Formats: sequence, C-alpha cells, structure tokens
Amino acid sequence: MLFLGKIRKMVKKKFTDANQLERYQHTLGVAKMAKALAKKYHVSVKKAMLASYLHDFCKYDSKEQVDMLLREEDKAVCQNYPVLYHSYASAEYYKKNIGNDEEVYQAIRNHVWGRVGMSRLEEIILISDYTEENRMYPNCIACREILLSGKLNSAIYYSTKYTIEFLQKQNLKPHPMQLEVYHYYERLCEV
Repeated sequence: MLFLGKIRKMVKKKFTDANQLERYQHTLGVAKMAKALAKKYHVSVKKAMLASYLHDFCKYDSKEQVDMLLREEDKAVCQNYPVLYHSYASAEYYKKNIGNDEEVYQAIRNHVWGRVGMSRLEEIILISDYTEENRMYPNCIACREILLSGKLNSAIYYSTKYTIEFLQKQNLKPHPMQLEVYHYYERLCEV
C-alpha cells in the first residue's frame, strides 16, 4: 500500500485545477474530522485517512473514465442515481490501484448515504464528509455540533434526514437505501 503522504500528494495533484481546489480543501477537512473520530472511536487512523483522501478521488472524472472502473451492475445503479458515480468509481480505483482492504473499500463506496450495517469506519467517513469544517450549511453545522457532543448515531440520523428533505424539496426521490439508513438510525437514536 502506498504511504499516506504519497496518497495525499496524489490527491492534491489531481485537484490542482482552480475549479477543483475547493474539493481538495474539502478532502483535507474530511481527513481531519475522520482522524479525530477514528481516535475517539478506536478505529484505525491510517484506514480513516486513506478512505478520506480517496472518497472523492473520481469526483471530476469524465463519464468514460468512470465507466472504465465500474462493474456493469454498478453502472445500472449509477444511471438512476448519478451522485453515486464518483463514490463507486473512487472505491474501484482504490481496489485496482492502491489496496484491497474491504473496510476501506466499503467506506469509500458508501460515503454518499451509507448502508444498513456499516462498519464504524464507514460511519466515520460518511459523517466526516457531511460535517467537515469547510461545510458551512446550517444543517451541516447542526450535525457537526451533534457529532462533537459525542452522538455519532444521532449525527448520522440527522444528516440523512436533512439530505432526504433537501432531495424532496427539489422533487427528487431518495434512493431506497437512504430511506433504510434513515429508519435504521432513527431506531438507534429512538428519535
């Protein structure tokens, strides 16, 4: 596996375009939050940093580049939910070019809205993506406060709730997995 410093340099190089520098800053924010959460919840910091650095790696890749990485069944899912292209492609990039740790792979793949039965690393990457310090939307700030008060499950519940509400305001239908995650964490939090 490549060292984390090399991975970080690789990500920085990929996001050098002026329009992509914000994505690099976001990635660093995710890594910072994930590192703190990994320490708090006794998860491998190395895995958390690696997944953080790569979670959006394919964000600006062309459809052709992404399609070369994806499996056919993933392409079908992504056609209906294009927001998943980058997470699925980033996970496949990781597996084909960097390492084969299944937990890191799943954390990258599922960082957009998670899944029922996530590992703690998956939860950390999911919520770090939503709450990192550069995210200044009111709902992100509210979730960050919940998270930093020690309520990981509640932060995931509310981030999922806010994301579903945002989609519905845009007349977009949430993915069934988003709804499953929402109800799963609702039960965990007894909201």
